[in-house]
Amino acid sequence: MTLGVADIDRWDPATVRDVAAAADSRAEAAAETALALVTLPALALWDGLAAAAAHASTAEIRTVLDAHAAEARAVARAATRAAEAIDAVKADLRRLDDDAHRCHLAIDRDSGTLVPEPGGSGGAQAFGAEGELLGARLTAIVERANSIDAELAQAITLAEQWAPPPSPTAPAGAPASLPADAIARWWASLIDSERASLIANDPERYGNYDGVPIADRDAANRLAMSNDLRRVTDVAAEHRVAVAEVIADPLRYGLSRAQVTRYGNAVRVQEGLTQNAERTGAETLLWIYRPDAFGGQGRAAVAIGNPDTADDTAVVVPGTSTSVAGGWLIDPDAAQLHQELARIEPDSAHSVIAWMGFDAPDTIVDPRVTQPELARQGGAALAADVNALSATHVGDDHLTVIGHSYGSTTVADAAAGSGMRADDIVLVGSPGTDLARTAADFRLPDEGRVYVGSASTDPVTTIAGVNGTMPVTGQPLMEVGLGPDPAADGFGSTRFKAEVPGWTWKLWTEHTGYFESGSESLYSIADITSGNGELLQDHGMTAPHRDSLLGSLSTALGLPSWSIPLADPELGRPATSGHHHQPIPRSGP
Repeated sequence: MTLGVADIDRWDPATVRDVAAAADSRAEAAAETALALVTLPALALWDGLAAAAAHASTAEIRTVLDAHAAEARAVARAATRAAEAIDAVKADLRRLDDDAHRCHLAIDRDSGTLVPEPGGSGGAQAFGAEGELLGARLTAIVERANSIDAELAQAITLAEQWAPPPSPTAPAGAPASLPADAIARWWASLIDSERASLIANDPERYGNYDGVPIADRDAANRLAMSNDLRRVTDVAAEHRVAVAEVIADPLRYGLSRAQVTRYGNAVRVQEGLTQNAERTGAETLLWIYRPDAFGGQGRAAVAIGNPDTADDTAVVVPGTSTSVAGGWLIDPDAAQLHQELARIEPDSAHSVIAWMGFDAPDTIVDPRVTQPELARQGGAALAADVNALSATHVGDDHLTVIGHSYGSTTVADAAAGSGMRADDIVLVGSPGTDLARTAADFRLPDEGRVYVGSASTDPVTTIAGVNGTMPVTGQPLMEVGLGPDPAADGFGSTRFKAEVPGWTWKLWTEHTGYFESGSESLYSIADITSGNGELLQDHGMTAPHRDSLLGSLSTALGLPSWSIPLADPELGRPATSGHHHQPIPRSGP
């Protein structure tokens, strides 16, 4: 059906923008579901033929969801462009109405022609060249309206006719299942031009494909990040406005709010890559890049140094109030650990990964901060990512996973609940270990250890293990924390010194100082991460566990028991600072 002037009058760009928003939401939901499939805890612990079939099925479903998300985004883009164009067409028609009126003409809405106003005579032709020009403008407006309508109809028709792709965009012979080692073998079998083609055509897919070497993932993810940045900056340049103006009103410039969210997270990820490189002098690589994950909070991981070739690799997992959107990737924690590792072994290759790969509680007052659900979900994602590192690593290395605050609970759940494989675990500022009731639940290799840093005045660590029982009956009375205190006597951990100099009642000073340069804690973490945890005692960095005597007495009296600072032998010890390593002497030529 051909549109006329009356149809243009009835056009409502707000309704078309609603279509764009709905399509964006549909795309985001499909992308979130696709991401969730790879983090299913059950798949992480399952192997055998049935598991391979399940992985293959999951891969196919994820491919369908990714393609569906792409189709929905295409509809959203088309609808957004159409709404902007409709605004422009309606504005042109209003201006033509005004210009025609000055010539004593009016636009007949039914016939789509210029006619004399009441009391006038003749048509557009009666007004010579000016009348003909007005008629030509009217024809152009109607033609433009029909073109917009056709483009939008085509996009919607394509979405309605959408069918799952027969296979991922990949050369023939790509493995159907998800295990990272199979993907690594397939990727290695490709020639350079094939790998480059895959990255160019679908950077976000292959930038987050477990089993693809991190150098190639970095290339793909940087391309995806560049696309997210240019999408906004190009529009700003085209319209000759500031980027801030486009961000403030993206719909006006033909962009969606989801695209602006991706832009904002791309900016923060780029800052993280740049600042960590400047702090350490090491190369930084973008291991994971999902800027629209977790409702726009983002999912990303930046590696300082290449984990595929490193002698020692550490994965740092943050806690509450952290996100890609919130800028955690520019925090100095990972860089300061890398700097200390370089002091220990300047000739060795080190990699420290800042992993912002889960949906952390938003604030300390977020009700989810005392619940384990986000830690368990994040633990499944962490286990999948960490376990995939071995598929592309060349030679042997020592792998340590470090969790701070709520991130320590996430690390514990990754090991105890989702089968994460690591050589050593470090927990600092822990509010509890949830599924890991003792160190044995981390399932580390025989020589592996769970190391714990808990400042005696860190308020977060004092809620770990808060529970009690009713007198005589032994019925549970309460559990306020997130599980056992890993610094407590009997947990089975090795505790290291982590006191903060200049003790104060400012609550978060003691909770946020575990990665401070020169601190007891960072010095100890570097010992562990370099594979030299046995040197903690030689370096005078081991600490006694929190005493369970007060807790035992409370339980005997039928009162709640917990590890409080008064039960901590570290409370009275003056904290020290200025701790930095000297290179470890190596034997041999």
